Amino acid sequence: MRLEAVAGVGSVARVSQVNGAGDAWSVRQRDILKTLQETGQVDVSELAQRFGVTGMTIRRDLAELDEAGQLQRVHGGAVIRRAPAYGARSSIRAPEKAAIARAVAQLVEPGAAVGIDSGTTCHAVAEELAHRSDLTVVTNALHAAVAVREGGSRVIVLGGLLTPELSLVNPGTAQQPPQVHLDLLILGCGGLSIDRGITYFDPAEVEVRRMLAGLADRVVVAADHSKFDHKKAMVLGPLDLIDVLVTDRTPPEPLHTAFAAAGVEVVVAS
Repeated sequence: MRLEAVAGVGSVARVSQVNGAGDAWSVRQRDILKTLQETGQVDVSELAQRFGVTGMTIRRDLAELDEAGQLQRVHGGAVIRRAPAYGARSSIRAPEKAAIARAVAQLVEPGAAVGIDSGTTCHAVAEELAHRSDLTVVTNALHAAVAVREGGSRVIVLGGLLTPELSLVNPGTAQQPPQVHLDLLILGCGGLSIDRGITYFDPAEVEVRRMLAGLADRVVVAADHSKFDHKKAMVLGPLDLIDVLVTDRTPPEPLHTAFAAAGVEVVVAS
């Protein structure tokens, strides 16, 4: 399955309607996060008036976003929650990420054009591909770009504003797709669940992933077991967007059955 290429703030709603993976809930929470990024804090009463919903609805939104680690609730609203440093996250479950990266690298055919996502697991994949000189790699992640380029493969880096994660994004505007066709797109994720599918926490990063997914023949998700049954606010698409899931443990039921029903090949790295 492929995502429709729909740009702009409303794209989450329109893609969700096509894929059955979301509704106005995701758009509202996305808008809350965008406002929070711009202002540093949000107020329950102001958000309720803006969206035409009750304060209780906004508090539920904030509670869910807080549980997902996307913001920090305070009295009357919420403030930005800073993510753990990239270096600190890269050391978490490092052996599992290394095993996943080795398995993903085996899926990359000679001479392939490959999209590589940001994040620590995808960085590990890039390092596994660093000895290759035959690839064309498209990425918005500087960590991945530098790792792959050291091997001599051609690297196309997507432009934009530099984030603390050392990725490049264009918040609030549509990402222009490069003139390239991808044989394979390698994605990380924030969560994998039956009802929301593939989810993340950053709206601008999701737009980059959506654009790259539209250019790819196959989508490979590289995710360790901690992402199973976890949900973030930003929906990329349903589980059937994935062609191959490479992970370190067999997914639990009923998620495993949902992957099978969606036609997802599950590869457990060792």
